[in-house]
Amino acid sequence: MSKLWLGLDVGTTSIKAAAYTPKGGQVAIADAASNVTQRADGGSEQDMEEIAETVRNVLREATKQCAGHEIAALGVAAQGDGIWCVAEDGSPAGPAMLWNDTRTASDLASLDETALTTIDRGCHTALWSGTSGMLWRWIRANRPDMAARTAHAVTCADWIAYQLTGHMATDFSDASIPFLDFATQTYSEAQLAALECSDLASKLQVPRRADTGLGSITAKAGADTGLPVGIPVSVGTLDLGAMIVGMGMDTPGQTMMILGTTAVVNILTDQVTPRDTPLAASVLHPTSDAVIRVLAPTTGAAAFDWFAGLHPQSLGGATAGEVADRLNLLVEKVPPGANGVTFLPYLNGERAPFVAPDIRGAFHGLSATTTTGDMGRAVMEGAVLSLRHCFMAEGGLPRAPVQLTGGGAKNPVWCQIIADVMGQPVLVSAAADHGLWGAAALGAAAAGLGDAVKLAAARADVFDTYTPQNHAAYERVFERYTTISQHQQALQVALSALPKDPS
Repeated sequence: MSKLWLGLDVGTTSIKAAAYTPKGGQVAIADAASNVTQRADGGSEQDMEEIAETVRNVLREATKQCAGHEIAALGVAAQGDGIWCVAEDGSPAGPAMLWNDTRTASDLASLDETALTTIDRGCHTALWSGTSGMLWRWIRANRPDMAARTAHAVTCADWIAYQLTGHMATDFSDASIPFLDFATQTYSEAQLAALECSDLASKLQVPRRADTGLGSITAKAGADTGLPVGIPVSVGTLDLGAMIVGMGMDTPGQTMMILGTTAVVNILTDQVTPRDTPLAASVLHPTSDAVIRVLAPTTGAAAFDWFAGLHPQSLGGATAGEVADRLNLLVEKVPPGANGVTFLPYLNGERAPFVAPDIRGAFHGLSATTTTGDMGRAVMEGAVLSLRHCFMAEGGLPRAPVQLTGGGAKNPVWCQIIADVMGQPVLVSAAADHGLWGAAALGAAAAGLGDAVKLAAARADVFDTYTPQNHAAYERVFERYTTISQHQQALQVALSALPKDPS
């Protein structure tokens, strides 16, 4: 009987664990919701002890389902960024402050451009409010007792792995932002000084590869979870990194897209060109020397949901699939380019491939003959053209097939549009657990069972492949989209300068 590999994924709102055979067959899975406290001041926090207890409960349930099997290893992945402060005695120094915390927005806006450029030159990332350096500045100013108690500033994955093994470490993907110098793969004194966070240097963990062993399940953790005492645990990693490992990706030139509520373009590269204006984020791959460029427009499948919601009688449905089927029936009758209608998907501002928090979405090219189908296709095209815009900002269209995941990947019409716009086959796996599988493969690698990416790639994923059929037509559509987008950006600057409308 094969020994099982266990993967743990501690997300912001849910925690999952799954056990796999070495070929990727899922033997057990358990999950539970986790609580997030959203504060009126923009804070986003979690109780560190509560999260640890939920993890123990999920692992206990997954372990029960593995009765009769032997568990060989555990790999840990989790939400990234934010700051999880730990006291010298190993207890929380305060609540975890998460990646989507916005309390530091005004402080971030006040930073000198030189500071932002210094960060970008080191880790090739445009800072946002929920990064550790910005949150540490807030803690010092607003919770001095918490700052004084903090001996270790870690990530969620580090905290959970510490609970299981008694050892603390961070991996390169989680260490990337904002203080790691990618050139030396060490923390940069200049980057720490740029954010006035030199006092944080001694509290950071020296980064390690995520396929190395952190420690083993302690007697206490075994009693709490049912896991065998002594099984190896990998250094925790970023959930995105685990997902990319689970997809078998570690080579520059490979690309992956997520079409969820928001959309994400992930490009593996071995070279990042510095910019005068910082843009998007970069993280080091958990196990290789590749850099993952992460470009995340603010609107992905949310645009589809928004448009369908405007037509509850004609496009409504009991399930998301039913809604998609109704809109797809209309969209399939409309040619590429939506009969001249263009949709700019900036419903909540934009952050990639340009930063414009005040810009808003728009339809262009409406006429008396425009149909709901035209507008629906324009909405689906607009979200995809935004992703292509991100690729173009990073040097051009993908040169190899693109893997796609997320809720939008379940829509075949949308997947075909993506293939046509990108000019590359789009591969959609029937599996939706690449993060868990990647974490499990990292745990197996830490146990000495092989290379994590090769282990993950050994799973026989079944792909639906969408081959480009109308790429040439979308060359013209994309040119129209970028022209309108450029003018909309300029228009928004002018509109923002006008007196505000009375409330």
